Amino acid sequence: MAEQLPPYTTPLQPEPETPQYSLPETFNIGRSSTQHLVRSDQLKAHLQLLAAFSHLKQQVVANESLIAGLESDSEKRWVWFVNLAVERFERWCLMIEQSDTVYQRLPPIDVTMVWHAYLLNPSWYAEDTTRISKLKPLAHFTNYFPNLLDNPDLLTTDAPQHERVSAWERSTKLPYDPFASAAVLTHKSIECPCCYRNILSPFLQPNGKGYAQSDFLIECECAQTITKEVLGLYKFAKNIVETTAPDTYLAGTLHTPHSTYDIARGDTIKKRVLDSNTIFQKNQASDHARQILINVQYDAARMRTVLNKHLKPRLLNRMMGAYTDDRVFSLDLVSAVLRQGSFVKKMVNFGWTKPGYFANEVDAVALQHCVARYHAFLNIMAESPGSFFVPTLDIDLGWHTHQLMASQYQEDCLSFVGRYVDHDDKVEEGQLATSFDFTCRAWNDRYHVPYMHCGCPLPGDTIGQKLRCLLSSQAASNVPSVPPKTDARAATHPNDYNVVFTLHNMSANLRRRENRACKTGVRRLRAERNGRVVKKDGKADHVIACLYPVPMFYYHPGGSVAATGAVVDGGLRSAAGADGCSIGAPPCSWSGAGGTGCGGGCGGGCGGGCGGGGVHAGGTGCDGGCGSGCGGGCGGGCGGGCGGR
Repeated sequence: MAEQLPPYTTPLQPEPETPQYSLPETFNIGRSSTQHLVRSDQLKAHLQLLAAFSHLKQQVVANESLIAGLESDSEKRWVWFVNLAVERFERWCLMIEQSDTVYQRLPPIDVTMVWHAYLLNPSWYAEDTTRISKLKPLAHFTNYFPNLLDNPDLLTTDAPQHERVSAWERSTKLPYDPFASAAVLTHKSIECPCCYRNILSPFLQPNGKGYAQSDFLIECECAQTITKEVLGLYKFAKNIVETTAPDTYLAGTLHTPHSTYDIARGDTIKKRVLDSNTIFQKNQASDHARQILINVQYDAARMRTVLNKHLKPRLLNRMMGAYTDDRVFSLDLVSAVLRQGSFVKKMVNFGWTKPGYFANEVDAVALQHCVARYHAFLNIMAESPGSFFVPTLDIDLGWHTHQLMASQYQEDCLSFVGRYVDHDDKVEEGQLATSFDFTCRAWNDRYHVPYMHCGCPLPGDTIGQKLRCLLSSQAASNVPSVPPKTDARAATHPNDYNVVFTLHNMSANLRRRENRACKTGVRRLRAERNGRVVKKDGKADHVIACLYPVPMFYYHPGGSVAATGAVVDGGLRSAAGADGCSIGAPPCSWSGAGGTGCGGGCGGGCGGGCGGGGVHAGGTGCDGGCGSGCGGGCGGGCGGGCGGR
């Protein structure tokens, strides 16, 4: 009998086992140990909220008949809609009471979206809800947010209880449904700073000067020209002459990194403002607030010039920045919602907001990594109090979720980090890029693992299926490398929704951007020379310090992730590897921010240098498998020690 021929195709390899990962029961943050400050199920609830916000925007953008004059401009239509949502949020805030039953007074989804954006500016939110008497009931409602995260359907439902709808309509005089409300909410009532008349200003004007438009301007019968700047100045003047606590304190003067209500500081700053002779120079005004406006000629720039003699520039900018319109809040909530929209879009594009996306245990590993990495992020902030760290998208999801529980977040920051950690969502592009580089190095120095991995997600497979590649790609290695294309690393890209491209320094910003783009091109060419396929569809062209989100994943047989985030008990001397480049052996596919060890993972023969290779800003030997060519430096093809992304 003839010998049987071998099969034409090799037999299928058995599918790798489901990656195992168990969160520790406690995490170390600074000098303290704590149980989980956020949980995976709370992240899921937050993602459900983001999905509802995204769906709302899709409805507005797709509805060309929603508002006359904006049929062909979906983005302007969305800005207009957000303005209406902020108006509805303000009405709700001013009508709720401390004694209200929270579940019967929960707002519609558009108002929840504004509330959400407000909470994600925690310093302003905490100060406003203690400094402004009218907003104190809002703090009472916020205390229920942990319960709402346990049952997010209460916030996202399309069929709220009748009592809830009735309470809303009775107090705000507006329909509960935001689209029905948009048909009747056409004007905003404003008070003239000169004659105190109530004026109805249209939200939209054909000439672009409506209240919801950037060139807002209206003339009062008294001939006073009213703009947002004038309204903000009027709000500031009224705040200056206010004598009843806590409303007497000025915005931005009470909340500090170590105190949520520093009355002594507030009193000192208020006294410096009151000491200005120009402000209280006598004139024919009938009250003190109008007297102040006349003295500075209704000009915010003149007010700044007067106060510049009494206050430091940084404090003055923060304080005056809280008086940009006539709303009760110290924050421009329209801009805050629009900024958050970028983060929402990333989560949606990522697939994380899809119902059931994390239903399988293997997929839920991603959220466990969010929790672990967020606690590790808090730890490096606690250990480096003077530093500015940039979160990746997965860490930012955990951070945002923690901030939604405002009172708990405030207590946790003071207890574990040692100071109140604000969430600044307006950062200049250049500062974000530099700070992200520093964050990568600090993370690697502390935990000996990469902070970020490059490899944008591919369509089709679930995140869990892609995570399985961790086991199959490096079967012979004790520490399997994340393959070049896996959904498990996309969320470890930095978050750029808070990038601000400053116009006042445009030439320098453009020059820095061009330099980063040049470095990215050099790294791409180097990767192609090393035989790696580089996508050029835009998703992998990470020009700014922000790409996509997803957690880093380490499968370690017999090991676990310790409270500090490092892998232990797995047979290696450290998570970064023993001799040579043990993470990302052939080829290194990590992406980091360059600089010493920032990509994490080169020990021994790499000299602790470029750390990982991939699309690093590292030296010439970084990309191919690290090796001795790293030499501990970041020069080579990147133009010598660039330290960029």
